[in-house]
Amino acid sequence: MKSTKHLFGIALAAASLGWIAPAAADVALTTTAQKIEKFTAPDGAVATRLIPAQKVLPGDDVRYTITFVNGGDKPVDAGTVVVTNPVPEHTHYIADSAFGSGTTITYSVDGGRTFHPAADLMVVRDGVKVPATAEDYTTIRWKFAPALAPAAQSFVSFNVRLD
Repeated sequence: MKSTKHLFGIALAAASLGWIAPAAADVALTTTAQKIEKFTAPDGAVATRLIPAQKVLPGDDVRYTITFVNGGDKPVDAGTVVVTNPVPEHTHYIADSAFGSGTTITYSVDGGRTFHPAADLMVVRDGVKVPATAEDYTTIRWKFAPALAPAAQSFVSFNVRLD
């Protein structure tokens, strides 16, 4: 069973390993983790909501949100904010869950050495090169296209399932 302490350990690891490209040195990151809880809506449909990640167990889904803010007094040039974040240990990425308005999203299957669009990722299984699956992703990168004005903020997010 994973405790709250363990979950927040994962969140802190993700935050400490996430980074902003040096060109955006006045941009600060904050990472939060929330549990994705399924519930039955009044109409009987199954829906989801985000709740504080106070208790998570293997098989639970967690959303990581990385907020970035320009703390400087000058705009950060368009295309220079790049957020790179590993998929936390003891989790696997949930396909198509990465989000970031105004961003181009790429993925790595080699610990962040190289990044490509999901459709271009390949891995070797049993000596054969095959398309990568979401569970193979080790790192996610978002390149924010617009300029970021002083005091402006935006966010990116992704979902994982605890192993």
